[in-house]
Amino acid sequence: MNGYKFILGNIFWLSAVRIFTKVAALLTLPIITYYLSPQDFGVIAMVSVVQAFLSGIFSMGLVSYSSRIIYRYERSDRRECRECLGVVLFYILMFSTVGVVVSSLFIDRLVNFFIKDIIFPHRIYLYIPVLMAMLLAIYGFISDNILSLQINKKIFYLEIVQFVLFMPLQIVGLCYWGFDVWDVIVLQAAVQVAITVYGLWLIREWLSFSWHKLSIFKEAMRYSLPMVPLNFLSWVQDRIDKVYLNNMISLNSVGIYTAGVNIATQYSFLSRPVMTAIKPEISKRLDAQDREIQSDIKDAFLIFVQFSLFLYLVISLFSKEVVQLLMNARFHECYRIVPIFLLSIILSEATGIFQLKFVFRNQTIWFPVTLFFSALLNVYFNYTLIPIFFVYGAALAKTLSEVILFFITLYISQRLHRTDYGLIRNLWPLLAVLALVYSLDAVALSAAYLFLLKLSVVLLYALTLDYLLSRISRRYRETRNIVTAGIRERMARWKT
Repeated sequence: MNGYKFILGNIFWLSAVRIFTKVAALLTLPIITYYLSPQDFGVIAMVSVVQAFLSGIFSMGLVSYSSRIIYRYERSDRRECRECLGVVLFYILMFSTVGVVVSSLFIDRLVNFFIKDIIFPHRIYLYIPVLMAMLLAIYGFISDNILSLQINKKIFYLEIVQFVLFMPLQIVGLCYWGFDVWDVIVLQAAVQVAITVYGLWLIREWLSFSWHKLSIFKEAMRYSLPMVPLNFLSWVQDRIDKVYLNNMISLNSVGIYTAGVNIATQYSFLSRPVMTAIKPEISKRLDAQDREIQSDIKDAFLIFVQFSLFLYLVISLFSKEVVQLLMNARFHECYRIVPIFLLSIILSEATGIFQLKFVFRNQTIWFPVTLFFSALLNVYFNYTLIPIFFVYGAALAKTLSEVILFFITLYISQRLHRTDYGLIRNLWPLLAVLALVYSLDAVALSAAYLFLLKLSVVLLYALTLDYLLSRISRRYRETRNIVTAGIRERMARWKT
């Protein structure tokens, strides 16, 4: 029972910060989309494409090795854990510094390759993606370690500070100081500097340095180097759609697509806390050869998939209303992207459960191998579908490639360490949710009646899902009882 409370506590802190920041960000959309055009959104998206590409190279995959160190030593030898993490950070700083120098020497070719159509107001702006790449490599080390150490309360502090530093200044700048898109990009970089320093301070007790630990370099590279092509392939999987849209259609289409994707990713404000709390626990118990781990994995997969499908239903059904309410009319067509792209996010999150077996068996080479085929198909799908379906083709390409990656990863993980995930049990709710989303989108009713119909469908689905999970999942019942008991206890205290 204490284990469940510990996991629920970690989920709470992540959920709290995601709900606050995501909801607040949504509420500011009317202002942001009034002052920034779809083309401005496209500029920000394409700059982030370069940042993501470089940061994946700068870190040399060492972030994944730091997580492995934590899984191995955190509960058995904390001194060893701290010293190894300090050395990993040293190597990330060293590689990132070299990366910044080399990238700066070839900055013109680098920018022209990715974003040649964007006009930079001054040459100094060319170096912002390079600086951000270094900061993101370090920040990735910080956030991943906090999650792996399961001290998620510090993620709450980190993301709240980041939000408070950036969002108010952005709003004030746009409304009163005459900010344009480049001022927003500079503000992002400045906030990232501050938040990276603050993040290092938060995990200072888990960092120490020992010269003799520099000898882990060979082991670290053996583990991490397969992650470098993985980072590149992940970049292809996540960013190549924007590159194709910019080259094949326009920067404006990148902005429309990015707006739709941003609405779809609101799903992660509840799903991601669940996954980031569960995955480290599963990894540690796999290493400890816990006797109940097989049933726990099956239940975790079941609960996550059904929980995700419910969120998919809610977000997809009301995406049109949200977009029309919160976004400028220039962005209204982006709501059709949401159901397509959101399915790809859910599949990607579910695939992450299968990938835990790669880490458990020390077979990290399968990360780039599986992603290679998926990324190759993603490139092909984008190339063929975007000219036909425009921005919707990019979302469809992403989903199709994630479907293929899902099944490839499942097959390999089962060969490494077999687990019954109960896929058939999760299939029919997926089909039911897809049917509901697209059938209700075609219903011809007034806006008020259609909204009430959608709300009724969501409530009925929620009650049905709760009933079914209570019957088939023991861990769901236990978690539900803990939450219910906690609510009753707080209510009793409030009454007294």
